Amino acid sequence: MSRRSGTSFNIAYCGIIVAISVIVMLAALIPSLTYLLPAVSGLCVWTVSEQLDRKWGLLAYAASAVLCFMLIPEIEADLYYLFFFGYYPIIKELLERIKPKPVAFVAKFAVFNLSVVTAFLILSRIMNLAQILEGLESFGDMAVYVLWISADIAFIVYDLCLGNVFFAFRKWLKPKINKKLKR
Repeated sequence: MSRRSGTSFNIAYCGIIVAISVIVMLAALIPSLTYLLPAVSGLCVWTVSEQLDRKWGLLAYAASAVLCFMLIPEIEADLYYLFFFGYYPIIKELLERIKPKPVAFVAKFAVFNLSVVTAFLILSRIMNLAQILEGLESFGDMAVYVLWISADIAFIVYDLCLGNVFFAFRKWLKPKINKKLKR
């Protein structure tokens, strides 16, 4: 679409998607949605890179991340959006181009673990670590490792789901959007 459209269209499209992304993040104030909504918000931003290009997608990610930190008081959701969910859908397919496939898988895991550990370390400085690990007392000293392994399993599921969402968007939704946007 960016080949047919001008900069004004691209800026307007990014603005609309950034607004939708921030509105989605507002619902992260509901505690059970702290991890889900940053992932949904990241998908919204991914549509910019899909409809326009990766450069515009990263610009929309940066704008939405700044607005989220300014407007959304749920610091945990903000950090996980900033450090992983906001940009990962945009770079996922770049990482999958790495050959051979096992190296691509390791690269995706490295990005995830580096991002989540960084966010977790920042979060543990801001909040009390015991508060973060609340509910995992029965695992004792192993709580952090149980949380980490659970996060890695959740990442595998998330990564597989992203591939299906990308396929569905390209097959069903993108043609309808493009048809509506034709001049």
